[in-house]
Amino acid sequence: MSQKDSKVVITNRGMVRAEFNFYVGKYLDKMYDAFEKDKKFIGNHCPHCKDVFFPPRKICGKCNITIPLEENWVDLPETGTIISYTATPYKVTERGDRKVKNETLLGLIRIDGTSTGIVYELLDIKPEEAKIGMKVKAIWTDLPKGEPMDIKGFTKV
Repeated sequence: MSQKDSKVVITNRGMVRAEFNFYVGKYLDKMYDAFEKDKKFIGNHCPHCKDVFFPPRKICGKCNITIPLEENWVDLPETGTIISYTATPYKVTERGDRKVKNETLLGLIRIDGTSTGIVYELLDIKPEEAKIGMKVKAIWTDLPKGEPMDIKGFTKV
């Protein structure tokens, strides 16, 4: 083997920080605009089966029909119900060291009046207090930017 054919590979362990933006589509754009402008939840409903979706969807999974962008929007309350939850020792939204000192409690929340769920942190609720069926309310950031993190999480009602 000649000197020209040999290669040295050097590896380093570390983190790569990659800032990026991506387009979420017209339906989620509309939802995030409502976050930023009014601190409110909006969803859409299927014109056929009447299921209500939050986050909004382009296609109803039950009926397999397109929900028109210009129609079928509904205002939703900031309250919901825990339909499932889990405690995790890992961060789910921040970069850096993934392990945390205190576990994070995450809940699958069905916003009142909807047919679907969203996952957010459960705030000021201890794991032993969390219950399926518990009523919760959204907690907003002070200055929403039209992004998922405008909602800090949910707390019990």
